[in-house]
Order: sequence, then C-alpha cells, then structure tokens
Amino acid sequence: MAPPKKDFKGFGEWDPTPPPNQDTKPTSASGKQHNPPTASRQDSNPTASKKSSQNSKHQFSKLERAQPPRILTQASRTSRHTIQPPAPKQKYPNIVIEERPSTTLTAAQKVKRVKGIYWITGIGVYAVSSYGVYLYIQYSKAVKLQEENEKQYKLGIKSRPEVDTHQVYENISGKYDSNVRWSEFFMGMPLLRRWMMWGLQGDVLEASAGTGRNNSYYPVRNCKSVTMVDNSPNMLEIAKHDFERRYPRYGHISFAPQDAGKPIKSPSGEGFDRVIQTMGLCSQKCPVETLRNLEQHCKPGGKILLLEHGRSHYEWLNNILDAYVLDHARNWGCFWNRDISGILEESGLVVTKISRFHLGTTWLIEASPRPRKRDQTAETGSKNK
Repeated sequence: MAPPKKDFKGFGEWDPTPPPNQDTKPTSASGKQHNPPTASRQDSNPTASKKSSQNSKHQFSKLERAQPPRILTQASRTSRHTIQPPAPKQKYPNIVIEERPSTTLTAAQKVKRVKGIYWITGIGVYAVSSYGVYLYIQYSKAVKLQEENEKQYKLGIKSRPEVDTHQVYENISGKYDSNVRWSEFFMGMPLLRRWMMWGLQGDVLEASAGTGRNNSYYPVRNCKSVTMVDNSPNMLEIAKHDFERRYPRYGHISFAPQDAGKPIKSPSGEGFDRVIQTMGLCSQKCPVETLRNLEQHCKPGGKILLLEHGRSHYEWLNNILDAYVLDHARNWGCFWNRDISGILEESGLVVTKISRFHLGTTWLIEASPRPRKRDQTAETGSKNK
C-alpha cells in the first residue's frame, strides 16, 4: 500500500466534486500538461479570461462541500437519540393533526390530584351522612306523630280528615310543573315516563293526564288517536295547550275533563288499544274502581301501563309516609302511602310485570284486561248512561 501524500490534510478539506467548466488534463510522460487549443484562445482574450475566472469563483462560493460519512462508536450511538422512521403520509392533507401532550405528571400535579380525590370523597361522605341523619330525625318524628294520631283516632278525640284532591289540583295547577320539574329530574322520572310511553300504538287513553307531563314522549306517528282525561279542568287545559304546541299537525286528539272512574268514550266506539296512567291512584277516592273502569275500556289483547307511587319495601320508610301523608295530601293532593300491591290484587287485573324504584316507592306496572266475552265491548258503560 502506497504511503499517503504529504499534502493530504484530512477529509475536512476534501471535496469530491470537480470544479465546474474544468476538464481533467492528461499529463505526458515528462510530467508537463498539454493545453488544448481553446486555452490559447482564452489567453489571447484577457477580458474573457477575467469573466470566466469571476464566474468560477462565484460558482465555487455557492457550492457546499460534502461531508464524509461519520462513523459512530457504540458509546455515541447510545448517547444520541434514535432516528425516528419517517411518518406515513396523511390521507387527508387538509386536516391538521395536533400532537397530544405528554400524559406524564409531575410530582406537584400528582399531589394536587390526590388532594382533589380526598376532597371529593370527603364531600360525598358528608352528604351521605347528613342525609342519613336527616332521615333518622324524620323517622323519629314520624313514629311519635303516628302513635299520637292513632290514639286520638281510637279515643274519638280526633277524626280522620278528608282531603278534596280535586280542589287541591285546581289551586296548584298554575305552579305544579315548576314545583315538580327538578325533583322529578333528579329522581329519574323522565326516563321512567319515556320507558312507559315507548310502545304506544293504536287508540290511546291517558287517565289522570294532569298538566301533560307525558306529552313530550308521545310517539304520535304510531298513535291512531289520543284521548286525555283528568278531573281538574285547569290542569287539562294546560295539557291541551302544551300538546297542541308540540304536535300542531296532529288532529286526532280529544280532551275530557272528567273522573277516570266514569265511562269514557273512545273514537272508534270499541275501546282503546293502550291505557296509561301516571300518579293517578294516589289521588283518586276509589282507586280499585278506577282500575276496573280502565280495564273495561281496554280492548281484548290491549295493555294497561301504570306509573304510580305508594308504600315502600321498608317499614321505616312506610312509617314516615304514614306520618306525613295528610300534610302531603293537603299540599299536593296525593296520598303517597297507598298499598299499590293490594289495589292491583283487588282490582283483578292480569299483571304481567312490576318494576319498583326509589326504595320501592315508585311502581312501573304492565297489565292486561281479563278475558271476557266478545260481545262485552268497552263501551257498555257508556250505553248505560
């Protein structure tokens, strides 16, 4: 191997690209270069030679010297970042995809998150314990009040008062929706109402319609006709305006301000395919007779859907309901301690499904009328009027 030349200064000053407009000149055996005839022509023209030299200098200044390949040792490879592979081409170049920030948390952020969890847990425990103490106080008061009332009823000192629920609903009709909206929302009543109204079809009868709190869940496309009945004319008028506002093109609707326990006329004269009622058994004087009347107005093979509230699974909660039932009835026209199970059994309905919520105080019931003869139609009661 030949030794390196003395003028070799390393790869840093080595430029593999030849300068432009210069051809390699062959050398003779004597070591002298033979210039082509063009070189003599350029030497004869001094201005041309100056221009060519200036152009060559300008071109050399713009050229970038190529760096030789760098050999990395094992230590330098581990210390430097690994080369990332090229990202795949984006399918939609007009969409800018932002890089997600790093999910690693600092020590201060971890401490802050732990403190937040402690605060939320503490607030939840405080709320639950406070509600438990409130229920215990109410339960103690209810037991004492109930025992005192029962003694007075037995001794004849105090008679059981009667509440006219019809008059109560007439008085509270204007503010009823605004008073019960949030309590029903937090109890999940809109979901239960929607669940009950899901499969309505054919001719529909809604007993105890009230202010029309079921109006927003009506599948009017599947309903051939809708008939609403309520004992309070003021509440039924509110329900009428609300229904017409929601479904202005639906013309198969009728409203009857009457008691649900009386005969009801259907559009076809043959009864209704679906009969629904929400929170009606608690406010009626004779709930058993009301259910029997609704059964007579339901077609054979139809369904009766009820959303009611009454006695709970737990006796301690029933004691609270019993103690405050009169106050609640005076304010809301509702006897919330009625035995829904006993009422259903006494009415004779064929109950197919019962779901209970809110510690057993809310009842979602699906029933059907008892089999009867074909000539006993739903309009028999209206013929005897």
